[in-house]
Amino acid sequence: MPKIFGLLDWLSRNIKVLMLPLLMLSFIATMSAAGNSIVSTVTSQICIIYTVVHTAIFILGLALMIGGAALYAASHIMPGQSKSTLQGYGMGMILGGVIGVIIAEIAPFLLGLIMGSSASVASITAACS
Repeated sequence: MPKIFGLLDWLSRNIKVLMLPLLMLSFIATMSAAGNSIVSTVTSQICIIYTVVHTAIFILGLALMIGGAALYAASHIMPGQSKSTLQGYGMGMILGGVIGVIIAEIAPFLLGLIMGSSASVASITAACS
């Protein structure tokens, strides 16, 4: 009798680990039954994410560069302490804008890596346009 209770105790503690292979099998069966429809759904969702991220980050980066340049230029007419503070904020905004634009331009390459080696930057931009 004690061996049965020990087995039940072990099963109750490790049920999550034992259920994982069963869940993976059901997931794989669902994926293979769905075929290309899942691939096209995933691709369309990635294209939506790409379009939103690319547009938003690119516009935000340009706005930061323009705002930072205006702040940096305006800091030259300010007196002493506020001049250096505004120059620092302006340079930070310009740098943030440049980094944002770089991220927006690298996004197709990163999506190509995520989608697989067969996807190139040109195919992603053509498919998502």
